[in-house]
Amino acid sequence: MSTFLKGLLFPVLLIGSFYAYHRLLCADWHPGVALFTMTLISLAVIAVLERLLPYRNDWAWWTDRQVVNDLLHGAALSTIGPRLGEVLLASLAATGAAALAGTWGGGIWPADWPLWAQVALTIVIADFFDWGKHWLYHHAAPLWPIHALHHNPDRLHFAKAGRLHFLEATIRFAIISVPLIVLGAPPLALFWFAASQNFLGNLNHSNIDMPVPRFLHYLMATPQAHRLHHAKDHDLGQSNLSSFTLIPDHLFGTFRDPVTHPYDHVGIDDDPIPRNVLGQLATPFIWPLLIVRARRRRARQPN
Repeated sequence: MSTFLKGLLFPVLLIGSFYAYHRLLCADWHPGVALFTMTLISLAVIAVLERLLPYRNDWAWWTDRQVVNDLLHGAALSTIGPRLGEVLLASLAATGAAALAGTWGGGIWPADWPLWAQVALTIVIADFFDWGKHWLYHHAAPLWPIHALHHNPDRLHFAKAGRLHFLEATIRFAIISVPLIVLGAPPLALFWFAASQNFLGNLNHSNIDMPVPRFLHYLMATPQAHRLHHAKDHDLGQSNLSSFTLIPDHLFGTFRDPVTHPYDHVGIDDDPIPRNVLGQLATPFIWPLLIVRARRRRARQPN
């Protein structure tokens, strides 16, 4: 496939997902059901494209021994949300947020704005709260064990977006959804925000060869920009923290241009996280023990 056609993949997949979600809403589907359905379709399409147009052959999902764990973390442990796994959780969070917003009223929210403008405002506000949450995950020692599961894979593909510890769902709702509810964001804007997290998150963790114009890396979280965030390099791994726009990253100095910041590997150096799903679930609660075990393992290795 030509570079031009590959360059169309990112906008077509992202805009196409939003348009399909819009059409389901116009057909009177419940927003949560429509979100769940479209997220699964998005993931299926990405999985197929990863076989046809892989970005890196060594990131293939069909050779990944952790892919079953990824799907378990996503589908069984997240509770309806964005991305295959988080898809269940974010949907549930959006549903609860919608119910609370309807009960509490509009607050100071610009309810007279057109829906698209309210959705845009929701995304921008959420990006600041999400940036702060994400920064804390990477800088507050007690919180890193919760988020580490998402960063320990040595490859990225469609199933990695949902590889999140279940505690992240509660934290996400408390830090992002609750402030939006207090501000009076309407239910449908919250669902569209959840959709933005699902559809873009799926693409940003994908292993599809789809070039993106350089200027777009400065405006929003692209697959190339987000791959830097998963790099083993310490500085790059703490960059590009925003989930949709990169406004907070530019303001707080955490933006890195993927064109000028190459990387080789993703994952965590000296990764202490177990390979089995039960151990991964226990990770935030037994992190000191895992660190001790990893140090002993390194000490037994020959120089």
